Amino acid sequence: MTIIGIIDTFTFYGIDVILLAAITAAAVQICKATFLKRIKRKLLTFLPFIFGTAFYAAYAAAKNLSVYYLLAEYVSVLEHGISVGAVATLLYVLYEQFVREKKPSTASEGVISTLIEGYVPANRVEEVTKLIADAIEKDVTGNGAKRAAEILAENAESEITESDIGLLSRLIIETLAKINTK
Repeated sequence: MTIIGIIDTFTFYGIDVILLAAITAAAVQICKATFLKRIKRKLLTFLPFIFGTAFYAAYAAAKNLSVYYLLAEYVSVLEHGISVGAVATLLYVLYEQFVREKKPSTASEGVISTLIEGYVPANRVEEVTKLIADAIEKDVTGNGAKRAAEILAENAESEITESDIGLLSRLIIETLAKINTK
């Protein structure tokens, strides 16, 4: 699709789709950060499209002052709702790639975040990284792997086994030990 095609698409759908997409992207991020923390990431993929369709349906009903409009023009409402979801997804990707900076503050945190990525929900990686790094740094008993495993068990995705958590925590400790000895 050329730039002219993209501009033509936004001209066809209008500014209302872009504004609703911004609201949708914000609503999805709020839901992901609050009560949808433990939901599978694959299911979250559809959330912008569901919210976008719902928001556009509410907007169309209010704009036309009729719920009957939703039934009579359901194809148009669905088409615009999916467009809202697509633009919301685009806005989120642009934010993640160009605005948000995910730089770890220490080398240890960089290693930990790399190792736990995929085991912990993406929106919690930074927080869990800091918890594990603090726990390991403050550990004087030599049980850093045990404390790291506890933190991982509390924050890991549901399909990860205890064995995987134990191995991952030991891997974190061993990797940090190798880095700190160099």
